[in-house]
Amino acid sequence: MARAKRFLRVAKIMVIVVLVIVLALFLFFSVSTRVTDNLDTYVYELPYQKGSKYKVVQGYGGLFSHRHIAAIDFRMPTGTPVHAAREGVVYAYKDNSDEGGPLGKYKNKANYIMIKHSDGSFGCYWHLQKNGVLVKSGAVSKGQQIGLSGATGFVLRPHLHFSVKRKLNYEMNSFVRTKFNTSEGVVIIKKGKSYERPMD
Repeated sequence: MARAKRFLRVAKIMVIVVLVIVLALFLFFSVSTRVTDNLDTYVYELPYQKGSKYKVVQGYGGLFSHRHIAAIDFRMPTGTPVHAAREGVVYAYKDNSDEGGPLGKYKNKANYIMIKHSDGSFGCYWHLQKNGVLVKSGAVSKGQQIGLSGATGFVLRPHLHFSVKRKLNYEMNSFVRTKFNTSEGVVIIKKGKSYERPMD
């Protein structure tokens, strides 16, 4: 009898702990923080192949790594072709890292390419695979393949992190929210939805 009561008490505690963890994870991945009011007038292409469709797993202001940051994470397998969302000139890149994970020590290990646009803003493509930068200098056209996605740097899983910045820092108003051309029309994309890049 005493053993059965002890078992029920432990079971109740375990159920409560699991419910608290599920609720915390739900809030962590669904709640967002305030981001910039800056909205770019330019219409961007989705940063992947025509006809491809990927899910946004973290959107503007996400609590994992986008607190007050207007950035988007597209879930995609390592090695997925990454395409320029806007034309410009290669400003900087890194592609010699093969390290990544969910710890702070990986923060500076991400491979990336930054493209400077004609208005002075920067398109930032992060977490590319090792040797995943395919264009390292010169002009880039809108829609051109520029890299291969990966899981380097501060990541939970493979994805492409995309943002547009007016200044190369992490202040909230250095970022710009962007509109994308999708198979559903021109939209500001949101976390949890999948978006297809149109064929034309």
